[in-house]
Amino acid sequence: MVSSLLDISPLLPALARGEPVITANNRLRNHLLRAYGQHQRQQGVKVWKTPDIFTLSQWLQQAWQILQDKELESTAAIIASDDQRVWLWEKVIADAPDLELLLAEPLAQSADTALTQLERWCLDDDQLNPEKVDAFTLSANSQSFYQWLQLFRSAMAERGWITRESAWQRIADAWQEHLPVQPVVHLLGFDALLPLESRILNAAATTQHTVELPLPQGECQRTTVVNEEQEILAAALWSRDILLASPDASIGIIVPNLGQIRDKMERIFGEVFEPMAGLPEQPRRTAPFNFSAGTPLASTPLIHCALNLLGLNRSQQEVEPLCDLLLSPFFGNSDSERLFRGSLVHRLRDSGQFFISSSDLRYHATRLCEQWQQRGLPDESSGIRLLNALNQFYENRRHQPARGSALQWSQWFADQLAQLGWPGERRPDSQEYQQLNQWYRLLEQFATLDSNHTGQNELLSAQQALTRLFRQASKTPFQAQTPDSPIQILGALEGDGLHFDYCWMTGLHHRQWPPAPAPNPFLPISMQRELQMPHASAEREFQYASRLTRHYRQCAKTIIFSSPAHDDIGELRTSALIEEIPQVAIEQLIGNASSSATAFNRQQLQGSAQLQLHDSRFGPPLGSDELVRGGSSLLRLQAACPFHAFAQLRLGARWPEPPVIGFSAMERGTLLHDALAFIWKEIGDSNRLQEIEAEQLTQQINTAVSTAMQPLKQRRNIGDRYAALEQQRLVKLIGAWLEDEKERPPFRVVAIEESRTVTFAGLMLNLRIDRIDELGAGQRLVIDYKTGSSKVSSWLGDRPDEPQLPLYAISNNEAVDAIAFAQLNAKGRGWAGLGIEALQHPGIAPPAQSWPETLQLWQSALTHLAEEFKQGDARVEFKNIDADRYSEALRPLNRCLEKDAIHQWLLKETPSLF
Repeated sequence: MVSSLLDISPLLPALARGEPVITANNRLRNHLLRAYGQHQRQQGVKVWKTPDIFTLSQWLQQAWQILQDKELESTAAIIASDDQRVWLWEKVIADAPDLELLLAEPLAQSADTALTQLERWCLDDDQLNPEKVDAFTLSANSQSFYQWLQLFRSAMAERGWITRESAWQRIADAWQEHLPVQPVVHLLGFDALLPLESRILNAAATTQHTVELPLPQGECQRTTVVNEEQEILAAALWSRDILLASPDASIGIIVPNLGQIRDKMERIFGEVFEPMAGLPEQPRRTAPFNFSAGTPLASTPLIHCALNLLGLNRSQQEVEPLCDLLLSPFFGNSDSERLFRGSLVHRLRDSGQFFISSSDLRYHATRLCEQWQQRGLPDESSGIRLLNALNQFYENRRHQPARGSALQWSQWFADQLAQLGWPGERRPDSQEYQQLNQWYRLLEQFATLDSNHTGQNELLSAQQALTRLFRQASKTPFQAQTPDSPIQILGALEGDGLHFDYCWMTGLHHRQWPPAPAPNPFLPISMQRELQMPHASAEREFQYASRLTRHYRQCAKTIIFSSPAHDDIGELRTSALIEEIPQVAIEQLIGNASSSATAFNRQQLQGSAQLQLHDSRFGPPLGSDELVRGGSSLLRLQAACPFHAFAQLRLGARWPEPPVIGFSAMERGTLLHDALAFIWKEIGDSNRLQEIEAEQLTQQINTAVSTAMQPLKQRRNIGDRYAALEQQRLVKLIGAWLEDEKERPPFRVVAIEESRTVTFAGLMLNLRIDRIDELGAGQRLVIDYKTGSSKVSSWLGDRPDEPQLPLYAISNNEAVDAIAFAQLNAKGRGWAGLGIEALQHPGIAPPAQSWPETLQLWQSALTHLAEEFKQGDARVEFKNIDADRYSEALRPLNRCLEKDAIHQWLLKETPSLF
């Protein structure tokens, strides 16, 4: 069992007499109760009365309840919760005149903090009244705050609400007459009492005894680590070594900026202590470390899923969060529908959109469900239950109220989540169960957000209710209740007063310790400095940090203070508060400080099993009945990297293109191809092109571009203004290109967007050619439009980058005399091609060898690529750096990132191969 973090012996006589002990925070109270329980067990006591240990807030809440039971008139009010106060501040600030350009939400929290400070220091509102004090001492922010404060006070009174501090003042006023005065109250963990706290305790107790628990003088050392990441890793490895040697030791990790780096701390400590936690289907285990800082409830996976499900109430959904939602294990029948949902996610991502409408979501789900049912798949895996849930959700949404109270919306949202199958079909683990309970409590709190003594609640739209619920969940911390952990990771204030066997305090560099002052913007700075309010001045922060540093120098028998040497901004210096502590090298504390926890875990995993060598350079040959879809892209992929052709065309590996605003580059290319196809179907040859008047040609181009754009515009929900700009660009580009076409020798267009299937080297390949022209002497020119860069060199060599036109030239029944790229882009226009020597055409030249020899070279190179593919060639060999760069999406599959490690292992285990 982990030993208590407090020596409770000085308090035992007072607790035995029933005298109340008041702690500065709830964590200190919990440790006192735990220490008292350990003491009772050590005395052989099996059952005992809970001692009178409270936080000040808990003690006063108990007193408030007693006064309300006595029906005291001053207590006939509702104490507004933190959420209610901030919500009311937002409303007041948003409705204030001349504030159209200010956001109420970030101002509300600062305003509420300013009011709390005023009331805890027993200050009157008039100290901010520009009519009663020197206006020159008040900033514009303070004067605005005073105006908001009067509106806030009135709004609170209308609802029958009071602040917590107002309730405390009323308790102090009523104590002498209506509550028993305590002979003595023991105070623990208070640095200095605030004026309101002093007033209450003076009224409630004859004597106030400040408790100083004994703390031993520890052995202190300081060290410097390269950066914050390595500093956290060092603390984790140091803690691991201690627990391996002393399993019952208590360890404190004190982190001044814990709120900012909690996720990083949890990741690194998890890598050290729970190396298997990231493996699929690995059940969650209780880690040997515990955090004082909770995570926002909204960011826990279970509640994040709930909020995203409620987000379906919006008419438009962001595609990526929607895809995450569909794959969440907390949404409906996720396990049985896993394959269906994965396919639906591919469809949504392939849409190339950032947002998708609810109707489009149901359309894609319906079409996919029909396809799966046609394959004879059972209902539980065909997606029919998901589709039914979505249809029912959106049908019920049609009947939801336009506006309702917070209570009505909380009930509506709970019903929607149940209808969508949240929290899923599997049994929640301990942490998820706690998150569920906290979520239900949050809904109850949300339901009372606008409650007041009049019964007249504010009516909210669905969007307003969702926004407030999301915000409330984001501000609500979730702290998992776990068994006693040997490692306590605490903020600087949370660890104050605790005792450990070992302690490590991180982040003690000059920019963070002491903290920089951050006075409240709504109170006069001179007032804050004079009254020593939190964060008011550098002097106050120095005193605060100095006191905490003195405590931590005595909080354990071994204490390590550390600081990083660098951060993203630059070099860091050790805090002046710890400079006199003897310095040691980090290697003396943990050995190799630069070794990562991930590397350590990998070594453990490798040591637990024997690695085996499998030759994966070749897959199974292509079967006679195996259908492979593709055209010249098959040969293009094989030329770039055999493995990528194998992965995409044999294994079905695919990935969506990232969405873009407006049309993608591929879509703009398709628009150009389609528009030119419409134009040449009308014009037909160079003679007709020469005859058309300029105005008529421009109108024809406009009509072609508009016709080509219409279906894509509807499918992508492209706005009219953007579409008009794209049409203007295309009309200008195509007009200039047609003027270039007029300069060519006479020609006749004989094929447009011609599709055909050819059998090449035993493979059935689909080809689509943009255009074929017949020139004046009867020669045939095959054309491929290119909106990007293109070079004749992409057809040459054993592994050509662009094999489409060479493949057509060698597989066509009719002779092809030339092939060419027609380049159309903003950088320039022109022709680039190869052909017979007799061909007289701009940009088209004869190849280095004769045209028949060139055709034979293409036949040989492309046949070799086709044979490689048929034989199952799956080597990870890139033709060039560009092929490697474009393969990033396949990195997890091609194992390129592991290549060096695999090579080193092969050298060690199988040297005979080399």
